[in-house]
Amino acid sequence: MCRAKRESLERIADRGKLPMFLEKYVRECRKAEESRRGGRLPNLAGFCRWLGCGVGEVETLRLTHPAEADYLAAVMEDEALNTPAVSPTVVSAYLKRRLGYADKTDAAAAQTECGEVRLIFEHDISEDGA
Repeated sequence: MCRAKRESLERIADRGKLPMFLEKYVRECRKAEESRRGGRLPNLAGFCRWLGCGVGEVETLRLTHPAEADYLAAVMEDEALNTPAVSPTVVSAYLKRRLGYADKTDAAAAQTECGEVRLIFEHDISEDGA
């Protein structure tokens, strides 16, 4: 149950209010970006915190309202890809972990006892000015 809005994320989706709440959250993040250097990246955890619920409700939403959950993920992806305040490395890690782009077989292989684990980022470090 989302404390701040007094209803579950599912109920918000049932009423068709998810886009409205999501847009309010994104606007607040943009205001934070404009008011201080570094900005604020809209993200699922931040959205849940803003609503007063946990990330588990997003997982439930994926099962009960897949179209709304897909929309939520699309908005977060668009915001992450189009924000100038965050480095490409952070955006890449965010997209892979929170939006489900990480290869599931890589995650399973990392949990096995097979020796050395290496992290490989598909990113050219010279592109982000580092």
